[in-house]
Amino acid sequence: MRITHFFIFLFIFSISLFVFLEPQSYATNEEDNVPKMELEDFILYEIDKLGVKSVVSGTLGRQFETYYEVENAHYIENKNKIGEHLYADFGRFEEDVAYLNDNVRYFREDGLSFESDHAIYDTKKELLYVPNNFILTQNENIIYGSELHYNSFTGEIDAKKVNANYYIQEKKK
Repeated sequence: MRITHFFIFLFIFSISLFVFLEPQSYATNEEDNVPKMELEDFILYEIDKLGVKSVVSGTLGRQFETYYEVENAHYIENKNKIGEHLYADFGRFEEDVAYLNDNVRYFREDGLSFESDHAIYDTKKELLYVPNNFILTQNENIIYGSELHYNSFTGEIDAKKVNANYYIQEKKK
């Protein structure tokens, strides 16, 4: 066999491999599932001209293209004077909305608090929505219910299937 025949054979063989065999497909990750940044034991401050608007802290944070996730999330809203705190085992923050899951707790410095498994908080509109059962307390008053709507700007609360233990103080004469 001549050397030219060998190279012609090699060329035809390589072309036939390219035509008849498909390239291997490799497993690819969606770019959205790969965090752009990860933080451990962190505190993030949102600051405007007037000062600190809000604070988010957690034990593990992952920033993605359009959202970020926080484990053991603690969110502090500083828009008004009542000192609002939101806690959750897991939080997903997309633009102005926080999706909170597992052991969600809300506290205000005036004594109002609630607990639930899931909550959605729109930080821009200051609306908190709990789609399932909750326990709301203020001092010794306890309210059980489902589907809580709370407007932290106006203080209005709306809920379904409410069962409450409410204590009224007697007026002193």
